[in-house]
Amino acid sequence: MKIQASESIVKIENPSQEQFLGKWKQYQPFIIENVAKNWDACKHWSNDYLIKHCGNNLVPIRFFKKDFLDDYKQFAYHEGYNLQKEMKYKDYVKNYVENKGINGLGCYLIEADVEKYFPEIIGDITYPKYLSSKPFVSLWHGFSSQDFTSASPLHFDRIHNIFVQIRGRKRILLFPPSNYLSFYPPLEDSSGMGHNSKVNPDIFNLELFPKFPWQERIEVVLQPGEMLYIPPFWWHHVTAVDENISLSFWYDVKIQEFLKQKKMLSVFFNIAPHYLYHAFSSGSLIHTLDFFKGIF
Repeated sequence: MKIQASESIVKIENPSQEQFLGKWKQYQPFIIENVAKNWDACKHWSNDYLIKHCGNNLVPIRFFKKDFLDDYKQFAYHEGYNLQKEMKYKDYVKNYVENKGINGLGCYLIEADVEKYFPEIIGDITYPKYLSSKPFVSLWHGFSSQDFTSASPLHFDRIHNIFVQIRGRKRILLFPPSNYLSFYPPLEDSSGMGHNSKVNPDIFNLELFPKFPWQERIEVVLQPGEMLYIPPFWWHHVTAVDENISLSFWYDVKIQEFLKQKKMLSVFFNIAPHYLYHAFSSGSLIHTLDFFKGIF
């Protein structure tokens, strides 16, 4: 069955802070054009440039089996799933990215703290000034091949994400938050991964996931220089179209925002009881506290 996207996404060009906040208050994702494309990062970040400036830096690389999206064991950190180690950035690019993975294993430079792992190139980035707090910035560098595609499973984040495509393209499926349990989080594993879904939204399976909101998806192919705002608690599934580099600008959600945005507050109260019940049941204080990190 071919699943049609429910609607197209709004695009705005080089918005002022006032225009950005006007869209932000609607609690919907949207694309910002003609801002990041003028950054030095978009102009200069070839592999050769990055290796020249950061090649000897140790960076975190996560390894996956090529079919990891089809097996929700991905949410348990055991051998063969989410194995992570550090290596020199130049070795990751030359041995893995340019070879499109090795021996049936895919790999992905995921969510690397730019200040920690790539301090030499921070000057190539212009921080968006739409939200008042200073963001945490992370870098992603992945690829796509016949055997493996860099991807993030369907999940939500509890904070604001301004996602910037620096090089290459990424395909992003977005789902509005509704009934939390209809996204089939793997809570029975007591793994603390309750912000993820068992569902691979690219594989229609009504028998296994009858309550999943298949028809509510919004599909985006993010182009170089485009920025995508992803609101807190919106579910999203990200896959590489080709070799690409992206940045996430993470902004904390403050309690005042919940009080002003009734939609966000409603979503929070839909998720929190289920998430916290299973966190308490697992005996994990860390998972319980992590749910509130950046909110209160």
